[in-house]
Amino acid sequence: MASNFKLDDFLKKYGEFGPFQWRIFAINSFITFFSAYVSMIAVFLGAVTDHWCATPEWNCDGTNLTAWECELVKKNWSVPFNYTSPGGSIQYDQCSRYNVSSLEFRPESDPSKYLNGDLPTIPCDAGWVYDRSQYKSSIVTDFDLVCGNEDLPQVSQSFFYGGYLVGSLVFGILADVIGRWWTLLILLFIRLGSGLGLAFSPTWWVFSALRFLQGCANIPIYIVAFVIANEFTGPSRRNISGILITVPFAVGYMTLALVAYFLRYWRTLEIVATLPTFGMIALMYFLPESVRWQISKGKYAAAEKTLKTVVEYNGKEYSGPILPTSLEEEKVTEVKEKQASALDLFRTRKMICQSAIVALCWMINSVVYHGLSLNTSNLGVNDYVAFAVSGGVEIPAYVISSVLIEVIGRSRSVCGLLLLSGVSLLVTCVCPVGIPLTIVAMVGKFGVAAAFAVVYLYTTELYPTKIRAAAMGMFSMVSRIAGIVAPPILTLAKYWKPLPLLIFGVSGVVAGLLTLFLPETRGQKLPDTYEEGENIGEPREDRAMAGGTDDQLGYKRVPEKEAEIKV
Repeated sequence: MASNFKLDDFLKKYGEFGPFQWRIFAINSFITFFSAYVSMIAVFLGAVTDHWCATPEWNCDGTNLTAWECELVKKNWSVPFNYTSPGGSIQYDQCSRYNVSSLEFRPESDPSKYLNGDLPTIPCDAGWVYDRSQYKSSIVTDFDLVCGNEDLPQVSQSFFYGGYLVGSLVFGILADVIGRWWTLLILLFIRLGSGLGLAFSPTWWVFSALRFLQGCANIPIYIVAFVIANEFTGPSRRNISGILITVPFAVGYMTLALVAYFLRYWRTLEIVATLPTFGMIALMYFLPESVRWQISKGKYAAAEKTLKTVVEYNGKEYSGPILPTSLEEEKVTEVKEKQASALDLFRTRKMICQSAIVALCWMINSVVYHGLSLNTSNLGVNDYVAFAVSGGVEIPAYVISSVLIEVIGRSRSVCGLLLLSGVSLLVTCVCPVGIPLTIVAMVGKFGVAAAFAVVYLYTTELYPTKIRAAAMGMFSMVSRIAGIVAPPILTLAKYWKPLPLLIFGVSGVVAGLLTLFLPETRGQKLPDTYEEGENIGEPREDRAMAGGTDDQLGYKRVPEKEAEIKV
């Protein structure tokens, strides 16, 4: 971006968060709300239910039994129950049954009078019967993911996170190449096609492949929408666009529990969760391309039009051209830079250190979030309530963190919140099971959710426009790698039960302390050039040595000395 025009100065005068920015915020909130559905719906799509071997050779003709009552009677007659659960109740075998070909079925009689220990058992040779009292259908019941295939629902989720890895990197870079708007539109069509296709999946393999495509689109949609919102927001209002935009995600998280409660068939649930994408595509007409990206790519005519829209929509007046005419001359004479890539995150020693710390923060946030999720089952309520409470605790986390970052800054906020979540995990190692453990776990969930929200905003402020979306994609990809690494850590519990939580807790504390070495960005302009990004947060004496003015290096001005925008 040319040195004689600073977008943040323009926004300070013509609206840091006026009606134009509120429109963008509303559109992106709608997109973010339903992103939670795609991210969290696997809990209900792959729900596990009780099951046992079917016995199709028997029926209850001539009795008063309903079809379900008949199945329960057939289970008593044909399924072994030679062991009990820890609570002492009968636990039926789920993967074998008696060979009852020579046994006469008497549905209204006591089976113990006719069964004996001499009957051989065989694997389920005619399929399974599923308890559909809670979940009418899931991929488990439709694709028989039981008895040797019970790990396949988790494998499907691994496909989904694999899509996160690919999509974060590919579409993060693409957003810096072809623009935020076109990238977001492409992603929404991928989400629409994969979601509708998923609902009609004939096999587990097709389902898993489409979940991979959903993963490729879902996290980049959130990231690109997030970047657009922040690139139109002034320095003093990024707590709204950067933090509060995550509140719709948490609300979507909670409402999914209500939707899933009333829609117990997984295919219907998936269709309902996908249909709002049509509305998102329609709303793209009202969502502008990032003006920062337009200027960084030399698209000055388009940028001029966008800036005039900002002025008019915010109820301001501006006579004449907004961008200086000299920009077109500079466009002709300047040397074309090489295309930005994720490798530019490591241009200098300072950026290498900074990127390493930021990457670690993303990784630890992902791992600690996963670790704390282990304790949500201790709430002592049903699946839907537990799911809603787990999402609900994130709402105050996002609201409070939006205030906290303006009071103590980004770096200290991330440090404190990661320390809170890390220490909470350490406490769970010695906390008794029950209400105390649940309270500590929710405090930790609060901390890590708030920290993750701040890290998203912090990352957009640390890196220049040319590589901002690529940086977000790269760090998102790194965090997903951490999510894949987390399950093997959980297996360490067989050696010492608290060990995984201890590792997660210590990691959170270490990452929190390391964020204190990152530059503070509160109130500063979004960097547009590599130089501004590398020098952001340096003391004034370091800026002088760097050989540039506050405007050129992207620093916060002293308010009383703030000059008019040069146009």
